[in-house]
Amino acid sequence: MKLSNVKEWGSKPRTMLRFIQCGDIFVFKLYEGNFGFGRVLAKVDLGHVVEVFDKVLKSPSVTTELIEQAKRLGSPIILDSYSLFDRRLEGDWQIIAHHDGFRMSDTDNVSFVYGHPNAWKKIDVLGNESAISDSEASLLPSYSPTRDASVRSLFIPDHP
Repeated sequence: MKLSNVKEWGSKPRTMLRFIQCGDIFVFKLYEGNFGFGRVLAKVDLGHVVEVFDKVLKSPSVTTELIEQAKRLGSPIILDSYSLFDRRLEGDWQIIAHHDGFRMSDTDNVSFVYGHPNAWKKIDVLGNESAISDSEASLLPSYSPTRDASVRSLFIPDHP
């Protein structure tokens, strides 16, 4: 794995939506001088599907070794990338590098759910939809964009 386009924290005021790519590495402020980080997996209609890693950083820099050691925290989520990276309306989120040649694995099989009881739909990152049962729907994350506070709560559930 090789990182390119590495940027210092704060060196770029925003990343416009159209320039966000699969394989981008982002860092975000968590709390009290700590940071989280993740990687963009795919683009969907609502934003970008990302994986957030389980490591808490003391500084907003990421190395290849750190990414290779990190584990995915839960399932991939959809970020409201327009609000977080382009408009920077909440939190402090910055794309700081790009993972060259990154492609989400076909084995990831990332899907989400939307609808209502007795009429659930499963949608994958390619936009393929299918009807699913209530029990199947209960196992999938919601097809809705996630914002700053929700992502930070993955690390400390009751932290503002």
